[in-house]
Amino acid sequence: MDFSAHILAAKTALHLSAVPEAILCRSEQIDRIIKFSKDCLLERRPGSLYVCGCPGTGKSLAMEKLKGLLSQWAVEAGVLPPDVASINCTTLTDATQIYSRIYHSLQPGADDDRSVGYQQLKKLLSFNRGAKKMQLLIIDEMDYLITREQTVLYELFQLSVLKDSSCILIGIANAIDLTERFLPRLRTFSCNPDVITFPAYTKDQIFAVLLQRLSSLSVATFHPAALELCARRVSAASGDMRKALYACRTALDLFEAENKSKSTEPEATCLQRDQFVQVDHMARALAKVFRSPVIETIQALPKHSQMVLCSAVSLFRKRKRDAPLGELNKQYLGFCKTTGMRPVSSQEFSGICQLIADQGLLGLSTAREDRLRKTKLQVDHDDVVFALQGVRFFRNSLL
Repeated sequence: MDFSAHILAAKTALHLSAVPEAILCRSEQIDRIIKFSKDCLLERRPGSLYVCGCPGTGKSLAMEKLKGLLSQWAVEAGVLPPDVASINCTTLTDATQIYSRIYHSLQPGADDDRSVGYQQLKKLLSFNRGAKKMQLLIIDEMDYLITREQTVLYELFQLSVLKDSSCILIGIANAIDLTERFLPRLRTFSCNPDVITFPAYTKDQIFAVLLQRLSSLSVATFHPAALELCARRVSAASGDMRKALYACRTALDLFEAENKSKSTEPEATCLQRDQFVQVDHMARALAKVFRSPVIETIQALPKHSQMVLCSAVSLFRKRKRDAPLGELNKQYLGFCKTTGMRPVSSQEFSGICQLIADQGLLGLSTAREDRLRKTKLQVDHDDVVFALQGVRFFRNSLL
């Protein structure tokens, strides 16, 4: 394998979207989630579970694993597999939209424009009203449903205790005390969920996960000391595995640029010292991750400016060269439609792009017509992803 191909393989292995066969250091939490779900299916009884923990601790990854394992187990056990509705609440513009989103996920043939309320959803989830299978509702970023009276959250958890209900509810959020702080009456309603907490990753756990990610590569890429430094720094700061993966990809970028400038030799398959990502590469990468002016600038931008940058990332993933401003605007309008945000006018959009360009984040040429001006992303795609991945609104759009 040549040098570029090997670096690409390493970056792919370290990407957030790469789901490992086995999820290390989370077996206790995953086993409890699976046991809860299996028990509900076997006994055909409803139930609720609240999964919590800081960002980057493996909650969403565990849910992806659950969906695959549960379907496979149901077939082997001779149990009807559940219908699954998996909703990320960051895509909702109003908390009450959750009812329609769940309904249409479970009834894909229904009219998508039809608004559905709590009573209609409750009817759908009742065995007495026609439900034949258990219904697994996975509600990610549940704290987005917090309102003054918490009516929506209370009603969702009540779905799991109603007579003849087929609902298995798994709510996910970062806050460990969400149910106690915002939903104190759950116990009164007899629908207090079981709680499973995902702790921050320790140094040893981060190191183990990084080794697992890199184990599929035919050639060693990182010096062990570099991985140890990454694990130590990230665990001390937050225990967020996403930051560890980002730091490793950044270190790979530095390593790749350095080797290309040193030599024209395309092969990098022998285990020599200068063919490892070294501690100095990782130290520079970590400095970029935790103290990056670019990332800080992106994080400080107004929301629509961040949306334009997100749109640019999506656009330039598909094409390496520049693109007309009109095409970027089209991408932005699509993003607004997907997220339910009201777009700014064409004139305001041009002004936003100019402001982003003035900050060095976007290249913007001159032309007789605004829509024909050439645009080009002036920062690394990963910088935008890392800067905004902690903002719930953008997370799904950046994957």
